[in-house]
Amino acid sequence: MNRISRRKFLAATSLATIAISASGVGSRPSQNKQSLMHVVYYWLKNPDNEADKLKLIEGLHELVTVKQIKYHHIGVPQTFTADDPLKNYHVSLLMVFDEPGDIDVYHKDPIHQKFVANCKDLWTRTVKYDSLGV
Repeated sequence: MNRISRRKFLAATSLATIAISASGVGSRPSQNKQSLMHVVYYWLKNPDNEADKLKLIEGLHELVTVKQIKYHHIGVPQTFTADDPLKNYHVSLLMVFDEPGDIDVYHKDPIHQKFVANCKDLWTRTVKYDSLGV
């Protein structure tokens, strides 16, 4: 039987609670705010070139320092045994903004402009989805 100590259990659940609270999962925006989730999927020009993939990921890590971004997640597809045609992208980015208008400020931010200038030649395609919190 694999037992976990009380101390480890409390530490793990505390970290999980902090992560959930910080991400806003399960929380509702105030009456005056409606959050916006912006998701971008990237298809690399050279998907087998690890240096290009790392350059894009490094660029995304700098990009998410834009102050309007309240939460972010940079990722790659998880491998599953089930056939899923939506997993043919190479890198993904999820950002959450407090208000829909924050994305307009983000697009004009010099950090965003620099990211596009430095990384736009790395991908052949992007797909973007925006979703308003309800």
